[in-house]
Amino acid sequence: MTVSVYNYTDFRKFLNDYLEYRKQKDTSLSLRIICKEIGLKSAGHLSYILQGKTNLSKKIAANVTEFCRMKKSEAEYFLAMVMFNQTKSHTKKKENFEKLVSFRMSCVYKVSAHSYKYYDKWYHSALRSLTGVFDVRDNYAEVGTFLMPTIRDYQVKSSLKLLEELKLIKLDKNGFFRPTSGYIDTGSHPTSTAVNNFLVSMLDKAKESLDRFPGEERKLAWVTMATDKDGYDKILQEFRKFRCKVADILEESKAERVFQMNMQLFPLSKARDASKWKE
Repeated sequence: MTVSVYNYTDFRKFLNDYLEYRKQKDTSLSLRIICKEIGLKSAGHLSYILQGKTNLSKKIAANVTEFCRMKKSEAEYFLAMVMFNQTKSHTKKKENFEKLVSFRMSCVYKVSAHSYKYYDKWYHSALRSLTGVFDVRDNYAEVGTFLMPTIRDYQVKSSLKLLEELKLIKLDKNGFFRPTSGYIDTGSHPTSTAVNNFLVSMLDKAKESLDRFPGEERKLAWVTMATDKDGYDKILQEFRKFRCKVADILEESKAERVFQMNMQLFPLSKARDASKWKE
């Protein structure tokens, strides 16, 4: 296959590119013929799949692997990618992401495996920030007791090794680990499962903080509201501005303790006019 399935994590993008490639190689290949070979009744159905308006069934997905002349490993990767894209369950999404990572030829393995490892454990980011507060070297057991909840010495050791490999920490002139930058921001559109897994674990930590810390050491606030699409977009803009403001404060402040700040905005109802909310 000239269009390699391993270069994709979105099966719809792969299919679109592959079909364009096949049609260029064979000008007699029409959408009608393609649909007949993969078991779809109409070109409209295929368009809906490519646009994300409808899902790809397991049967049709299997037919696609034959139409694309995939080898066994390529077919397995494609089917895992379909499940990864279409499942709504975070747990299932994580499982299928891990399957994509496991393929040696996968672009996920080459590009995203390390970032996935970083976000897979909550304490990687905490330890990275802790190196800006305490002197950290090989005092693994001591360092582990500074985190809340505490972690074991072997977890500290393996985490520091990963952080050093990712160039997120480095040894200073005195031989202690220090962060290579002030903070890490996932941006406005964090990448799928890797970050989602981290966010889920941090939401759990937020719940635990109710019992772990006194009120003066934590702040949890909420607003339940009703708004329209325009109001929603303005709120998102304020989210981004606030994150930038926090970054400015961090640049000016002295590190004394590690904190986690989560910001969530999610729907509690369906939209009265769903069409307005489509991107």
